[in-house]
Amino acid sequence: MQQLNKTSDIERFQNYGNLTQPFLPKEFIYNQIMLDLKHKQKDPISYDFLISLALWIHHHVKYSSDDDIQQQKFMRTAKEIWESKKASGCTDYAVLFATFTRTLGIPTTFLHTAEYDWLKKLKSGESGRMHFGHSFCECFFGGGWVLVDPTCKRLDSSYNPEKLELSYTVGGKSIFIPYFRELDLGEKQDIETHNKMMDQLCNNIDI
Repeated sequence: MQQLNKTSDIERFQNYGNLTQPFLPKEFIYNQIMLDLKHKQKDPISYDFLISLALWIHHHVKYSSDDDIQQQKFMRTAKEIWESKKASGCTDYAVLFATFTRTLGIPTTFLHTAEYDWLKKLKSGESGRMHFGHSFCECFFGGGWVLVDPTCKRLDSSYNPEKLELSYTVGGKSIFIPYFRELDLGEKQDIETHNKMMDQLCNNIDI
């Protein structure tokens, strides 16, 4: 996937998707972020602004391993996730993050990735039923695109958009390959439908 830098990319990712419709006032979101930044005593127009947003989301929405929540993976809008106060995983956190940044006027992608070793097994026909990936966001902020992991509350301002080599691990892995960059998933999906889409898109990637 190519680096995001065109004017059309910036304009496109200011829009909302079906699952990322705004539902909280811009002023309310901004004020919540500023409360965290005041404790940090940093310039509010810095990358800490984005991490403070992720921290606020985690304060309100906790990860849940409950079967009921896990069965709703890929099935909820940002508003539904927020009101439940429970997240099924990285996709839910990315959906919320993208909704709030766009509400604040920050162009943001919803970025699905596949874990590198899993992807190699898929392309060689060795992968089983387990799918292994991670959801990120990319924000046009401070004059350029930065990678944000809303789940792990991490940011990288000098990432490779075609191959994410993290300085930390997710599930014990640190290399992830982007395969889907959109406003959000586009529609509610059951897990089986989502995994089929992932297989199809990932099989078309050259690594």
